[in-house]
Amino acid sequence: MIIVKLFGGLGNQMFQYAFARYLSLKHNTDLKVDTSILKKRTNSRRSFVFRDFDLDIFNLKVETASVYEVNNFRRVPLAIADKMLNRLIGFKKGYIVEPHFHFSEKCYAATDNSYLEGYWQSEKYFGAISENLRINDFSFKQPIANNSRLLISQIENCNSVCLNVRRGDFVTNSFHGTCSNQYFKKAEEIMATQIDNPHFFVFSDEIDWCKDNLRLNSPTTYIGHEYAGNKFQDYIRLMAACKHFIIPNSSFAWWAVWLNTNKQKIVIAPKDWFSDKTINTKDLIQPGWIIL
Repeated sequence: MIIVKLFGGLGNQMFQYAFARYLSLKHNTDLKVDTSILKKRTNSRRSFVFRDFDLDIFNLKVETASVYEVNNFRRVPLAIADKMLNRLIGFKKGYIVEPHFHFSEKCYAATDNSYLEGYWQSEKYFGAISENLRINDFSFKQPIANNSRLLISQIENCNSVCLNVRRGDFVTNSFHGTCSNQYFKKAEEIMATQIDNPHFFVFSDEIDWCKDNLRLNSPTTYIGHEYAGNKFQDYIRLMAACKHFIIPNSSFAWWAVWLNTNKQKIVIAPKDWFSDKTINTKDLIQPGWIIL
């Protein structure tokens, strides 16, 4: 059995599920998710955002691990010291904690009967099953909403550029930070040299801020949350339908790019995914992306 701890929003949960799914297929074993963190509604951190289980928008079938099954790996909750030792000297009774942000060969080689705790934000953790994920697990249960059908047709019939602006809790969260207006302006200039007649479709968790602050020199359509759909499933579908991408430091936007199958797509992404520039994000960035 493989059990993966889910936390964060949809993008984070997709990364976590994808790695666990790879291991479960590799070992021909059951996959279960630990949703205990998602169910909690108490946290002392002012910038903390409570999340829900979001993977149920997809055609994947996954069971929730019981408290007994989780504790079978943990025995007792791992103290901070135990987690540090886990990273330094190895895994404790199959309890695998991500040792660093970039790809870990040791974690990738995890055996059956493992519990996974981490972000796992690299396609290297699940590249071997990419097609299976695209066609099956990450296909959507529900059709796109009627109010988005005309919009997606427009996106598909022009040189569409998804420009995603991530703000919200990132504005006050010193760990992540936000991309500057200068980043988006430079990205727009580069995109305009790469494709003819670009049409920018702006997606954001603060769409009014974008209308007031972005000054783009090409046709622009701002996509409000009336197009978001249940758990933002239509938002990510509309983003993924675009031909090219300017993305921020967002796992949600990363997956919109990944779900897109245009082999000629141009993707512009920020060099710094976190405020702490020492965090190694080399395995998050995809080959061929333009990094600013």
